[in-house]
Amino acid sequence: MVNLITINKAVKNFKTLIDKSIKVGGNKGKTAMIRSSKPILNIHEAIKVQLIQKQR
Repeated sequence: MVNLITINKAVKNFKTLIDKSIKVGGNKGKTAMIRSSKPILNIHEAIKVQLIQKQR
């Protein structure tokens, strides 16, 4: 089964990823994390799952 993630969990993951990257690498770390698209992909996946569930 696909790894299901809620929107709330995705937002928490987003915040955690950004916070950790700032603590480790400062502003450059934050910039690198944002450019990696990792934080936003969590939110995209959660919304996609929600839309699919609403269609059923």
